[in-house]
Amino acid sequence: MPHRFVAAVDLGASNVRVAIANSNGEIEARRHMPVPSGNPGEVLDRIGRLIDDLVRGVWVGAKVAAIGIALPGSVDPRAGTVASIANMPGWDDVHIADVLGKPRGVPVAMENDANAAAVGEGWLGAAKGLRDHVFIALGTGIGAGVVLDGRLHRGSHFLAGEVAFFPMTREQLRAGDWQHCLEGQVGGRAAALRAAELIGKHAKAADLFDAAKGGDEAAAAWLAETQEYLAMAVADIAALLDPQVIVFGGGVSIAQGEWFLGPIREMALRCAPGQPKIVLSSLGEEAQTIGAVRLALDTLQES
Repeated sequence: MPHRFVAAVDLGASNVRVAIANSNGEIEARRHMPVPSGNPGEVLDRIGRLIDDLVRGVWVGAKVAAIGIALPGSVDPRAGTVASIANMPGWDDVHIADVLGKPRGVPVAMENDANAAAVGEGWLGAAKGLRDHVFIALGTGIGAGVVLDGRLHRGSHFLAGEVAFFPMTREQLRAGDWQHCLEGQVGGRAAALRAAELIGKHAKAADLFDAAKGGDEAAAAWLAETQEYLAMAVADIAALLDPQVIVFGGGVSIAQGEWFLGPIREMALRCAPGQPKIVLSSLGEEAQTIGAVRLALDTLQES
């Protein structure tokens, strides 16, 4: 066969993105859809059949040679499992790599979604060509992918980059639980609760940002506090890791853009010793998918 293809999967709690790429990393086909209903085995079976259908649509009779998958939680790439997976009950310790890979006889590379996005940004995005960078995913939750000396840094428990757990005040340190941390302060769920308090019970986080843009004093105060907390976290990351660039992605960053990031950058750089670049993702919603393509190509080469 003159062409070899890999599949990339970005699996979240609500939606899944599947892409087919050629050996040069160019995406030939893609599909974005809600996560199918069913238990993990049934969902993965549907995703597997979608992969098979997409690649045959690119080249008659083709099969994928490797699969890369990005998903939330603590991912063990060697075991092919994920633990503490956010908002996806029943997925802990499922042998995802086996379920997707064995029926097709292909290797599967798995990564935490923020890690995969960091790979994508380092390959084709805002950190292209750099050896040390951090990707911050700001959405419903908060996470980070860390690349040091050109390699993903996963940590001894596969929890490197879990900036959501940063205690930001002495009171949060004493409480020591999930609600009292960076994510509990400024994550998407916290923003939605604050929107309901300030605007109305049906308001969403996006409405709170709009209100702040429109000059609402309470919303503007919330926004300023949110930016300050994030700036503190960025300054801490910069001081600890000394990256060349810190890339902001995820739903909130993409939706709000430079208007939101600018004050965070300004405040963080007052304290950050290495003065890293602090920029928006250039891959946007595709960062995890592009990273999964790169992971699939790497595992294909290694195998």
